[in-house]
Amino acid sequence: MATPIAVAGAGIAGLCTALLLARQGYDVELIDRDTPAPDDLAEIQEWSRPGTPQAQHPHVYLGLFRKLLRENLPDVHGDLLANGIEELPFNGGLPEAEQDLVMMAARRTTLEWALHRALRKEHQVRYRPGVTIRDVEVADGRVRGLRTSEGVEEYSLVIDATGARSKLAAHFRRIEAEAECGKVYNTRFYRLREGVVQPPLRHGSVTVVDGLGYGAALFCHDLGIFSIDIGRLPEDETLKGLRDPDAFERVVALLEPFRPWVGPEHCTPISEVVPMAGLRNVLYTLSDDAPAGYFPVGDTVCVTDPTFGRGMALGLAQAVQLVHTLTEATGDRASLNLHTTAAAVDLCRPWYDDVVVQDRARTSLWRAAVAGERWQDLLPGMPPNPFLMIDAEALDPELGLIGRRYVSMLSGTLDDEDVHRRIAALPASPAADQAAAHAPTYPDVVAALRS
Repeated sequence: MATPIAVAGAGIAGLCTALLLARQGYDVELIDRDTPAPDDLAEIQEWSRPGTPQAQHPHVYLGLFRKLLRENLPDVHGDLLANGIEELPFNGGLPEAEQDLVMMAARRTTLEWALHRALRKEHQVRYRPGVTIRDVEVADGRVRGLRTSEGVEEYSLVIDATGARSKLAAHFRRIEAEAECGKVYNTRFYRLREGVVQPPLRHGSVTVVDGLGYGAALFCHDLGIFSIDIGRLPEDETLKGLRDPDAFERVVALLEPFRPWVGPEHCTPISEVVPMAGLRNVLYTLSDDAPAGYFPVGDTVCVTDPTFGRGMALGLAQAVQLVHTLTEATGDRASLNLHTTAAAVDLCRPWYDDVVVQDRARTSLWRAAVAGERWQDLLPGMPPNPFLMIDAEALDPELGLIGRRYVSMLSGTLDDEDVHRRIAALPASPAADQAAAHAPTYPDVVAALRS
């Protein structure tokens, strides 16, 4: 009997990889330390995910993720829609040809719930929750199994989807590139009151407020639930006060685009304010002496600033790529790990490089604004802001479309001559000034925080 493939970690990348492998005829053991998803979607907000702290923060389903899900796991996509997940157009009223410019509105845990439902129907997947993986067993340069809280078990292939802080990867990977994100997040979840009609959004399933010295976004999820995220500079001691729920709500009340959603007449908070700090963009690759049979995937390969919402799309894209390579291979599949990891790095690298450029630009603008310096002096050479390009599309529809495709991960970098030329040709606009017209100033935010 063939040894099953072990998938370590049941986050998005692990769940998708296990499901795709099973559908190619492989026996899979999916091992995770967290508890399984509840049967009833109504209970998903109470699902404890200590192994995935980022589940307490908003996630966004960009056009590329939705496209990959529809093409590779259409039943999961259909199950989400059947259980009330909305698909919100992000095409600015453009024709049907832009059919992939769509976002899905859902919590991360709702997607995981749907993936768990699909896995339960796959007899070739053995799901093992509540099991801690301690290490990879290696002999003669090859993976031989896993050491878990239940003992040592034999596997010839281990797919590591345990994420950026993977303990399994400690001896097998090296950092290819890294950079600070330059941002700390504070998130709170809400539920619309019964009878309140869901207000419109500006950017698909999201409304973004691009401030100077801070930034905020409102994310529409499923079943009347939404979340608000406010970001600050890591060194900004003043805005640390956002962790206090009352202070957080005072700042939220300043943000005009959020007002149809917030306030006791519209919604009820259903979580505390949860901070998320210490964020870094990191691209990993395997060390030359990594054992055959060890395959990293998802955040174990690449982590990018959550501001851009690219993690789920990159995780699913890697899973699709990895399973395709294993399925098409002849001979020793274990020895393909260096090749598949290099391919994953190539897949992620353009998006990693792009987010680093965007992060550095945003951080420099914010620091100037907080210090009361002339941030306008920093604008020459700055990469364009895609959301401000979208806000300017009444002046240049093609510019808005370029911004929408970029946000959706359906096209690459904005930092090219045509985009810069279009922005320079605009009359006064947020895209040219790199500052949203409707955003309160940093001093306004500080005053609200302290009032």
